[in-house]
Amino acid sequence: MKETRNNDCYMGCRVSTPKQAQYGESLEDQEKAIRVYAHKLNFNIVKIYSEQHTATKSGDSFIDDILIEIKKQSLNNRASFFIIKSIDRFCRAGTTEYSKLKTGLEELDVTLLDVSGIIQPKINTLEHLGVEFLWSVISPSEKNEMMKAQDSKEEVSTILTRMIGAEVSLVQGGYKVRESNDGFTNKRIFVDNKKKMIQVPNLERAPFFIKMFEMSITHTDKEVVDFVNAMGYRSRTQKRWSGSKGKKIIIGYRGGVTLTIKQLQKIRQRPIYCGINTEKWLQSPIRTQYEGLVSIATFNSANKGKVFIEEKKDGSIVIHKDYNPHQLKRMKDNPLFPHKEVVLCPQCAKPFLGSSPTGKSGKSFPVYHCARHHKYFGVSKKEFEKQLTAFITHLKYKDGGFFKSFEATLINKFREKEKELGEVSVKVGATVSELEAEKNKNIEAFTSTKNEIIRAELEKKIEILHSQIENAREQRNSVEVQENDIHSFVRYVKDLMEHPVERLVKQKNLTALRGLFGLVFEELPTYTEIVNGTPKLSLPYKLAEEFRINKSLPVTLPGIEPGLPA
Repeated sequence: MKETRNNDCYMGCRVSTPKQAQYGESLEDQEKAIRVYAHKLNFNIVKIYSEQHTATKSGDSFIDDILIEIKKQSLNNRASFFIIKSIDRFCRAGTTEYSKLKTGLEELDVTLLDVSGIIQPKINTLEHLGVEFLWSVISPSEKNEMMKAQDSKEEVSTILTRMIGAEVSLVQGGYKVRESNDGFTNKRIFVDNKKKMIQVPNLERAPFFIKMFEMSITHTDKEVVDFVNAMGYRSRTQKRWSGSKGKKIIIGYRGGVTLTIKQLQKIRQRPIYCGINTEKWLQSPIRTQYEGLVSIATFNSANKGKVFIEEKKDGSIVIHKDYNPHQLKRMKDNPLFPHKEVVLCPQCAKPFLGSSPTGKSGKSFPVYHCARHHKYFGVSKKEFEKQLTAFITHLKYKDGGFFKSFEATLINKFREKEKELGEVSVKVGATVSELEAEKNKNIEAFTSTKNEIIRAELEKKIEILHSQIENAREQRNSVEVQENDIHSFVRYVKDLMEHPVERLVKQKNLTALRGLFGLVFEELPTYTEIVNGTPKLSLPYKLAEEFRINKSLPVTLPGIEPGLPA
């Protein structure tokens, strides 16, 4: 070993991930091994350089920082040695990074050593002749050092290929990797005798997210945010760690805040909540191996076209942005063609266009037509309205006890909903109590301090809490069962079913016409479906037909979920 200035040394410890601790490679393990080695050589450790970070990038700033800091020290104050546990632990990016470290230390007159004993002192091949040249001074272990550094790089590639490859395969198979999404919790299951992970609803947090989607269908974003916050929603709390010493020190927390409109919009547009994964490892969106918190239909309804998930017949998934399959970007009401937007083209399932070409006689002939990327399809206004009137007339229903049975069914289902509303009311009440307790604590702190800065901050907090309490109370009071809404709805359906032609064919208000078609049909019908009598009717009409055939009506039908009051 060459003559040195002193017996001082630096210690270098580094790990790529916390998982290395499982294999005896944690920062503590490396530090312990280096201390034992330094003690044997009677070295005095003056500085520890430690980092928990990926070491797979050449030119990483950690080595640069070490060299810069040592260079700032005067030559006499510098330690003579820099000790690492092993080359492959400290330099994971291969020979380039290792050469930078060793050459940089040599230029600062600091010798690099490793506990593994791979690095050997340089020798002069012409020492026996008493002469020395730059080319005659060599490192006998340089080849082994470079091989070790390169092996380290290849080992990283092998490890990451195995680990990341397995994760990619799991994601592509519809399973979960990494931390669960908020509202879910991870659950390990066995598939073909192998452990795999899925997400299941988090019993405490899932109700918040379900309510966000359900209420978004019929309520404004502000109403949704106010109600969910009143239920007690706060964002998930996460620890904040320091960037040194292997992330040992908790320096604070983040999260625990109320829902905002902006955050609601971000959450609502995430397909994972309806069981669709869009992770970057996927070539296209896929359905997961676990259920979402809401259905795809609920997701689409809540997003109102901002994000629309389309399920193809072959099972593939396509996600559209700013999408509405039944609405033209430019939509002008034309009284001459009132049904062009509620009865669709049978070729492309898009709204009809309406025009009145002029014949040789100079007379105009109104026509519903469409030719969007397909062969022209057109039908005269007269024939169109004739077929529509014939179908609508067939919808007319003579009451034989159906409406009473229908009303009883709705009330029965509503009673089931009362229980859920009661649970929500209890949650909101608990939130009010928690906010009141927090407010009282801040008031007590306010009265006990004379520091004006602290008093000003506490006053702001008290005002915010007071606002949250008032909002929570308002939401609690709004959660009430209103049976009159059911009676009004039944009367509305009865009037529509008894006078379908007046309401659906002769309707002059085009906005009302679109709303009424949405009430009668589950999906807007095509012209061919109208002619063939095969449109998908909404629930009241399905029930009416079943009642006509069976003269009975089940009282536990799915899908009748009265919305919360506005």
